Formats: sequence, structure tokens, C-alpha cells
Amino acid sequence: MARRPPIRRLLAAALVLALPLCLSQCAKKTPAPAVRGLTPEETSKLESLHNPWPTQKPSPPEDLPADRLESLGDLALKNRNYENSLVNYLQILKEHPERADLRYKVGVIFLMTGKLDAAQKELATVLVRQPQMLQAHEALGLVLLQKKEYPLAVDEFQYVLAQDSNRPKTHHLLGVTFLESGRPERAIFELKAALAQNPRQVSTLLALAQAYMQIKDYRQATATLKQAQTLAPRNKNIYNSMGMALAAQKQYPQALEAFMKSGDEAQAYNNIGVHYFMDGRYEEAAKCFQRAIELRPTFYQEAKTNLQRALEKLQETRRDGS
Repeated sequence: MARRPPIRRLLAAALVLALPLCLSQCAKKTPAPAVRGLTPEETSKLESLHNPWPTQKPSPPEDLPADRLESLGDLALKNRNYENSLVNYLQILKEHPERADLRYKVGVIFLMTGKLDAAQKELATVLVRQPQMLQAHEALGLVLLQKKEYPLAVDEFQYVLAQDSNRPKTHHLLGVTFLESGRPERAIFELKAALAQNPRQVSTLLALAQAYMQIKDYRQATATLKQAQTLAPRNKNIYNSMGMALAAQKQYPQALEAFMKSGDEAQAYNNIGVHYFMDGRYEEAAKCFQRAIELRPTFYQEAKTNLQRALEKLQETRRDGS
């Protein structure tokens, strides 16, 4: 069937944004607050948690001072060498387990490498010690969003915005959470708030367009996608969404043209065929599915299945009409 650009792709930008966020947080070098150290039991659990790569794990250089290890970890993190970055941070945490700023970085690394349970535990530990740390609440919200624990994610993002409403990324993430959980009206409100603060964010415009499509406001979705197109004229997700919005308005030639620009001609014909099929235009649908198969004859099972459905419906329609 027609392929909707997954919301998960929209989150990739948020994950990347978390990288400079954690680095800027740690660059401030504020003194760590006085907090209790870990008990032996907690230390054992922490060491178990922090062993995501049990084989071939690199060893940090011996006898380097903490500031040098942190610099090496930050450089590795900036270059997305998460494994080396983690090893350097953990070396520091052995001597300074109270460093919430480093635990935040470790939580972000787990988040960005898909280790969501470990990220959630680490960020929760940070917030026990520094409950006012908005970056950690935001990162925890993103973990919960990835785990589809939507009410808890909403709580985290709303807490952050209650403390500081001038955070377009948090508005964006809250909007995406509402969108994924089937609350498009709330999503529209938050995504508009994000755009009011950062009107050139393409991922927010894409999410807003999908929210409009969920409430079947296809004209507004099209207008939003045109805004995104002016900012990112080569973004394939924009054209795929544009094709869906135009096809929903029965502007099939324009929709096909948009689907073509999304990068895959066979998929474009399959997508437009799906919309013809949903509109009861089975002959046009069958022709589109057949064209998709001709373009990719050896492995396009999706179009073959759709073609069979269209032909069956076409036969039923002709039989009922005879």
C-alpha cells in the first residue's frame, strides 16, 4: 500500500540535536553539587548496566587525568564514536560517581545507540540527583517516546516546557508524541508553537503536515508541505507526503509527479494506484500496479498483490454492472 514516511524518521533529527546539546551542557563545567556516593550494590548494578559491548571493548589510556579523559570522550562523542566515548566517561565515573553531567552524556549515548532501557535507567539516576536538569528530562522523554510510552513522554516534555517554554525542540517532540499517539489536534498546537520559535525546521513542518492529514485537512497539509519544499527542495519525504496529500484531493497527475520526485518510480506508480483503488477506479489502479511491476518485475511483490486485488474488484464491478 502507499508508504507513509514514518514518524520515526522525524526523530532522527532530534537524536542528532541531542549531541551538541549534551556537549554544550558539559562545556559549562559548573561544580558538581554535593550528593551521596553509590553503595557497593549500586556500583555493581551500574557496572553491569554499562557493559553494552562485552567483547572487544577498548580500554582507556592508563593514568590520564579526568579532564583529559573527558576531552577524549567529548571528541569521540562529537565524531559519533559512541563506544570510545562511553569507555572514557565510565573511567571517570569510577572515581567520580557523583558526576551527573557525565551520567547525562552516558544516558544520551545509550539513547542514540538504541539501548533504551539502559538510557532510561541512567537518565532517571541523573534526575534523582539533579531534578532541575531540563536536558535530562527532555532526553528521558525522547526515550519514552521511542518506547511508545506516550503518557510518560508527555509528562516529561510538559514538565520541561513548564519550566522554559522557549524550547522549540521540546515543542516539536511533544507534538510528535501527540501525533504518534493519535491526538493530531494537540500535535498541531505544539508543532505550531515549535514553528513560531523556529520557522525553518523542516522536520517540524513534515510532522505538522502529517497531523493535518490525520484530520483530513489535505489543503492545509499541502500548504505546509510547500513551505517545507522551499526550505528543502530535494527532501524525498516532502514529496512523498505531498503525493499523499494531493492524491487525497483527487489531484492524481500532480500526485504522481510528486511521488516520482520522492525517488522511486515503481513505488510512485504503486502509491498512485493505491489511491485510485481507494477511489473505486479499479481499471486505473490496475494499470498503475502493472506499470510498477514492469519497472521492477523480479521483486515487487507489493505491486503484484495490489494488482491482483484491483483485477478482482474490476471483475466484480463489471459482473455487477452486466
